[in-house]
Amino acid sequence: MTPEDVTAWSLARLNTAFFHRYDRREYDELLELFAPDALYEVRGRKLRGHAEILDVLNARSGPEVTIRHLVTNQQFHGIGDGTAQGTVTFIAYAGPTPVDEGPALYPAANAGHIQELNDHYRLDNGHWKIAHRVVHPVLAPAPA
Repeated sequence: MTPEDVTAWSLARLNTAFFHRYDRREYDELLELFAPDALYEVRGRKLRGHAEILDVLNARSGPEVTIRHLVTNQQFHGIGDGTAQGTVTFIAYAGPTPVDEGPALYPAANAGHIQELNDHYRLDNGHWKIAHRVVHPVLAPAPA
């Protein structure tokens, strides 16, 4: 494996960990994936640093909604000694958490949103961190 391959593998793992933690509302662990001064641009907001990011995470819906993200195309480029860039595409689904066993059934309005992340990463004490993340909507379900 080349050094670039090792970095790309690390960044892919960072992104799958991000969505795993996001979907399960494990915010302390999720924040560890961001640089302390990270800029996170999502839904028209610019969040700077862990405190602002955590405020928005805590405002998300609670366990009454099941959310899952499917991470797809992950492309990393501009890989240097301590910085890298990437584009990650994902699909998001959400639906009411069932009272009994079984899957959460999602309404069409919450089905298959496709979004893309444009990321800048930075090596911080031997660990790759998200330094700047911009979320771009690509496709959303049409209104019924």
